[in-house]
Amino acid sequence: MATTRAPQTEIAIAATAGFLLAAATLAGATAALGAHPWWAIQSGLVGTAGGLALYGALRALGVGAGRLGLVAAMALVASALAAHFGKQSFVASFASDALAGRLWYLGWFVLAGSATVVLTVLAARVLRR
Repeated sequence: MATTRAPQTEIAIAATAGFLLAAATLAGATAALGAHPWWAIQSGLVGTAGGLALYGALRALGVGAGRLGLVAAMALVASALAAHFGKQSFVASFASDALAGRLWYLGWFVLAGSATVVLTVLAARVLRR
């Protein structure tokens, strides 16, 4: 019988993962990893909140943790590449390539959200919840 709600331990694991990523963002991890200092905290916190909401909604809909983790890992890689190459193109164009700037900016939101989901799935797997 499939449950429609995540167990309380899974919610606690997700909240802990979100808290850790938010703390890392506030400590400057996103800026140190390549996000622009003006929006590094915004992208990290909003992306983390979005990742938690997406994780909770998809788990409540019955999506398996393994499948969710796999899709989130692919999104993590894709968003990291988009953010990296978007930044490179934006800087090389002397800030005139708006599409590259958007890829860099939005890539960090998706990166933070997918990192939240991946960390939550991995922590739940390790704790076998």
